[in-house]
Amino acid sequence: MKYLFRVPTVLALLLTALTAQAHDIEISDAWIRAAPPNAPALGAFMQIENSTDADRYVVTARTSLDVDRVELHRTMMQDGIMQMVPHDKIPLTAGTRTMLKPGSWHVMLIGPKTVPTEGETVTLTLVFDDGSEQTIDALVRKGKKMKHGMQGHGSKHDCKPMHDQAQVTGHERQQNCGHGTKAN
Repeated sequence: MKYLFRVPTVLALLLTALTAQAHDIEISDAWIRAAPPNAPALGAFMQIENSTDADRYVVTARTSLDVDRVELHRTMMQDGIMQMVPHDKIPLTAGTRTMLKPGSWHVMLIGPKTVPTEGETVTLTLVFDDGSEQTIDALVRKGKKMKHGMQGHGSKHDCKPMHDQAQVTGHERQQNCGHGTKAN
């Protein structure tokens, strides 16, 4: 009989631990850059706060929008060329906020069948390295113009993820992805 009273206590503690874990990674200010109806790709941006004491990673993303594929990207300067480079994961350093923003880390929604209009929301789900997921709504809005001539992703989206960026030259990366833009 005394064990019967412990079951609710154990369940309450377990629920508290799971709830606390869910809030160790917080996503805020999610948005998608408004684009013309024929846009070949859309960029999704947000802030991700990792309040844990361990590094974590976004390993994939999904969307409610009908797209060909979703990729994790980072815009990088290599040999004077700004390039959007696919990555296998986005690092979330322990105790810090990672900004997914134009000209940096972002989620690419490639090949949208329908481009959402300004003011609409799109559901995004981020999947983390521990298998947990968080679903958020991203508002479609205008963004600031990008620096260094990077106004868009172009129409070529046949990039292969780069597993070891240090061993790939800017020229090879541009040829592989087909979308490098010369910096001003």
